[in-house]
Amino acid sequence: MTTEANDQPEPVIWSEGTLIRDPQPHGGQDDWLLETLADADGPKITIHASGEDHSANIRDNAHKGSRLMVKGTAGDEGSGIDIEATSLAFDPSHDEPDGEQ
Repeated sequence: MTTEANDQPEPVIWSEGTLIRDPQPHGGQDDWLLETLADADGPKITIHASGEDHSANIRDNAHKGSRLMVKGTAGDEGSGIDIEATSLAFDPSHDEPDGEQ
């Protein structure tokens, strides 16, 4: 069996949206699924976040209706996950306090 080295960096995805439900535990203790809509017409984007830092951020800041900016990579094909999060920001600073942009 041989493996080919892939020296190409994986593309980075940036997405912004609104959580359409509270974050859902997914598997382990520090493993979460977040579902967002980029705008009122969709489509729904499913985000997977794992790790202690993400968990603390999610517990402290995430709830249905929260604005979210995420940086990540594409989820595995067929997994139902659109983005594997590497960075999450809730209610990004460019949003106004009333939620308007």
